[in-house]
Amino acid sequence: MKTVSFLIEKVEGGYTAYAQDYSILAEGDTLEETYKDATEAFEDQCEYLNESPNDYRIEFKYDLPTLFEVYKIVNVAALAERLNMNNSLISQYVTGKKEPSAKQKLRIEQGLHEFARELLKFSFA
Repeated sequence: MKTVSFLIEKVEGGYTAYAQDYSILAEGDTLEETYKDATEAFEDQCEYLNESPNDYRIEFKYDLPTLFEVYKIVNVAALAERLNMNNSLISQYVTGKKEPSAKQKLRIEQGLHEFARELLKFSFA
């Protein structure tokens, strides 16, 4: 199965989703609208090219500033402490002042995924 990746970015008034390899740009006021618009645009392109969208998996990726804009519940200082990373450095990634290396992106991504798995085990007493 092939994968088509959309980069989600926060823009004034909403969000955009761009699939560079397929020259597709989608937008919406909300993330859900943006996901829907991107999916429909990709399905339209598949129809035009006489391909099946079922042969593809669509994924949505975020840059760090957009991730923290969308998921405000994620606290930068707490994440830095959890990952044993410098708070100032992660803050610079989040504000876009610095671009993290591929290794640092992976470290942050894995840390967030680990935290999400822990949350899935959570329940109130």
